[in-house]
Amino acid sequence: MRLRIAMGVLLIVTGAAQTTLASSDERLITRVKGLGDEFTSLIREGDRRSETFRAMVDEIQASNAVVMIQFGLCAKGQFRSCVSHVGATGGTRTIRILINPKLTMDRVIAMIAHELQHAVEIIRSGAANQDEVMTLYRRIAIGECAKGRSDRCETDAALAVEKRVLDELDRPQTSRHPGGVPR
Repeated sequence: MRLRIAMGVLLIVTGAAQTTLASSDERLITRVKGLGDEFTSLIREGDRRSETFRAMVDEIQASNAVVMIQFGLCAKGQFRSCVSHVGATGGTRTIRILINPKLTMDRVIAMIAHELQHAVEIIRSGAANQDEVMTLYRRIAIGECAKGRSDRCETDAALAVEKRVLDELDRPQTSRHPGGVPR
């Protein structure tokens, strides 16, 4: 029985290590997690191609939060993306993000960046549950949310990050290796 439990734990740990270990050209990202191989690849692509995206990942990596990103619909498909849950357990905050699957690759990366900006706003504020997040957005959001008339909140910062990342993704890619040889 102990052997089976130990083997099960080993399989889980090995599987988790395989999803978080990076190749020699990639950084180790442990606090921004794509639920599924497709999102893991999109996070790596955003991290590789966008300085803005990379800076948000760095800030999240230095925090006590884990951000989980997956495909899903927000408000029955009315929004392209959203923070769907914020919680805390044992000193670690968890932030769950949903992204509409009906977008192009670069648009999905930009939407991930948009939502990572919201995650950074939440992390910086110290909010650890939905009520604290709503208090934050009543203060920093724009539009009807800021006026207390809607629970669907947006910030100028997240919209600006989305645009900046799209612009960065449109730039020709060059190598970040010594010598600067284009890929």
